[in-house]
Amino acid sequence: MMQIKRLEIAGFGKFQQQQFEFGDGLQVIYGLNESGKSTMRAFILGMLFGFPSRRHPLERHEPQGTNQYGGSMELVVDETTYRLTRLGDQPATLVNVQTQAAQPLALLDKWLAPYDRDQYLRLFTFNQAELTALKTMRASDLNVQLQQVGLVGSAPWRETATTLRTDAEALYKPRGRKPRLNQALQHYRMLTEQVKAAKQRYPEYETLQNRLLDLQAQRTSTQRDLTKLDHEQQQLANLRNQWPVYQQLQQLQATNMTTLTTATRTRYQQLSQQRTELQHALASARQQLSQQPVDTQSQGLVGFYVQHQDQFDQLEAQLPTLQQTLGQYQTLTQQGSAAKADFQAQSNAHPELLGCLSPHKQVAIETLKATLTATANTRRQHPTPTSSSLDWRLVGGAIGIVAGLLLPLGGFKWILMLAGVALLGWFGMTRSQGKPVQATDHLSDQLVAAGLAPDLTASEALQQLELVAALHRAQAAVTTADQALATQAAKLWQLIQPYQFAAGWIPVDQDHLTTSVTRIAQFYDQVHQVMQQQTMSGPDFAFVQRQVQQLTQQVRDLTEQLQALATTNGLADVDALTQAVSDAEKQTANATSRQQLQQQLSSAELSALKQYTSLEALQAVLAERRQQRTQTAQQLTQLATDIATAQAQLQELTADGQYATLRQQQADLQTEITVMARQWLTRQLGANWIDTALQALTQQQLPTVLAAATTIFAQLTAQRYNKIDLDGDEMVVKTATTQFMVAELSTATKEQLYLALRLALINHLGQAAQLPLMIDDGLVNFDEQRKQAAWQVLAAVAQHHQVLYFTNETAALTQLKTATVQQLT
Repeated sequence: MMQIKRLEIAGFGKFQQQQFEFGDGLQVIYGLNESGKSTMRAFILGMLFGFPSRRHPLERHEPQGTNQYGGSMELVVDETTYRLTRLGDQPATLVNVQTQAAQPLALLDKWLAPYDRDQYLRLFTFNQAELTALKTMRASDLNVQLQQVGLVGSAPWRETATTLRTDAEALYKPRGRKPRLNQALQHYRMLTEQVKAAKQRYPEYETLQNRLLDLQAQRTSTQRDLTKLDHEQQQLANLRNQWPVYQQLQQLQATNMTTLTTATRTRYQQLSQQRTELQHALASARQQLSQQPVDTQSQGLVGFYVQHQDQFDQLEAQLPTLQQTLGQYQTLTQQGSAAKADFQAQSNAHPELLGCLSPHKQVAIETLKATLTATANTRRQHPTPTSSSLDWRLVGGAIGIVAGLLLPLGGFKWILMLAGVALLGWFGMTRSQGKPVQATDHLSDQLVAAGLAPDLTASEALQQLELVAALHRAQAAVTTADQALATQAAKLWQLIQPYQFAAGWIPVDQDHLTTSVTRIAQFYDQVHQVMQQQTMSGPDFAFVQRQVQQLTQQVRDLTEQLQALATTNGLADVDALTQAVSDAEKQTANATSRQQLQQQLSSAELSALKQYTSLEALQAVLAERRQQRTQTAQQLTQLATDIATAQAQLQELTADGQYATLRQQQADLQTEITVMARQWLTRQLGANWIDTALQALTQQQLPTVLAAATTIFAQLTAQRYNKIDLDGDEMVVKTATTQFMVAELSTATKEQLYLALRLALINHLGQAAQLPLMIDDGLVNFDEQRKQAAWQVLAAVAQHHQVLYFTNETAALTQLKTATVQQLT
């Protein structure tokens, strides 16, 4: 809200080096004629919006006898005082009086926004001359005022509409002669007559002319077909747009009806309401119970416990399960520690084997184990012969060879020698096959791949593999114990987690589960001990506690009755019953929705939509119509081309005569007329659209303004007129028994009507900027009773706007008791 606190006039009109102080609310500036009331009003306007330029000397109020021009004004905006200074041609300045800091002048524009000087004059200031000049008051007149001051930024649009309408009238007037389009139409009629006179009659021309007429007829028919297709396409598009409504209507019609009876729903509502009331009473009793303990610490503990007793009671019932789960958790913790100790002991005993535990070594270890197993089986199947035993094949072969060499046996000795050689060869082959394969290098590679020393024997490697297997088992035992412990910890935390709502009294932590359980048990022990002490210490506490228990039991009984009602109706629980009741209510709402949806669809649209099984089918038909339209449009284009060709041939036939020249002039003029007609239509439609848009916007505000003006007008006329209404575009005022046109009212009553409308506009539109209101002798023609009423209305307006009332009426000095009076001399 902006208020004028002080004026310091250096030089303006008759004022020189004068100061004036103003307060809140209604301010009366009293003075006789030519005492400077209008001059002060002009000074305030100049300070707010800038003084007129030197090209308007009468409006500038240049002072005589001093070179100083202008002054300063102190404004209070949002409880902060600013000083606005305008002196001569110097730039205006704005200063914060408390901080003496300069402020941007744009801040003043922000306070005044959205009103400029003209809009401010139309809304926030008026004089007796404006009231006296009132002849009639139409709705259109009030609409104009609403547009001028209520629609910020509408002035450029109104100017644009005026410009467009002026341009349109410069092009064409229905009975005009000078506008360009009127002259062109007259010239076109003359050319048409000349073309007819100059037209030559010969067969080829007639043939072309007939062909042209046929083509034009075909074009007309095709245009009709195109229009029909456009209409069908538009209808299909509308059906597509209405399809969501139709689909929703189908869904609502297909909704399954609930089986709940009205009695069941009524019984549910009664039980639910009773349970809600008992729950409220229980909460109140708990609140009272929480205030019974004497010491502060117990009061806080019991108060919190009582406020959440339902949750604590449910959780306390699970306390044995919580203790049992904690015991299992502790047992698994011990087992895990034992498994880790065993694994650590084996790791410390054989640190060189830890590398074999890597998952990447497992394939190599399995390969080594298979190799060692195969080697052991081969040695058992083919034992190595000892050096002490002699094979019979070796002895027999040696004897055969020696006997053949030494004994004189003739030809038989060769047989003995060959037999001896054969036996020796057989023995050699057998020894070669029975000797074990040495794969030392291959075994070493496998030992290294498995993470073992490469120089181990097979037996040593097997021993190492057994130690690795033991380490694996110990490691697996640790993993299994950790997994079991983690699972048990999750179960335990699931039981502890509901206590997080009481973190202020029971700090629970997922990382300290045992401590959290201990705190929970201690909390229950402490609560029960305090509750027992308070029960023993006073009868009030015991009474309230019993009341809480009774109410709790009653709530449970009602819950059980609701559960029984749910079971009777084949529902699982109370929540399902609640949902079923809600569904029944939704069905009632759906019935209303179906009626509303049916109102959105006409019977023709509904019948047309039923012909399509899906939106896709509708869109397919729409696509088909679009294709037909495209083909028809192509045919129309081809016809236009054929018509142009025929017209060109006609022009060739008459190219050397006056007829062709006249036809060309006629065609050129026709094009020019078409362009000017489009220009005229565009400007006319644009102006009409702007007027319609502005009128529609203000028509939305007009009823509110008339209602507010009715209240003020009734006050001003001592309740004689109790209604301001519209009869078409005419404004009428009504009494209890009759109504009057504005022209039928007396001069003073017209002025009172205008004052009521102006103040209603201020109340309605002035909320955007609560600026000072200036009235210059606006109540001259009012009688004493209505003048008193007008002052009361102004006093009410002064609660939201600072009102500066300029007057020469001496009664204002004594009868406006709440006003601050400035007397001009």
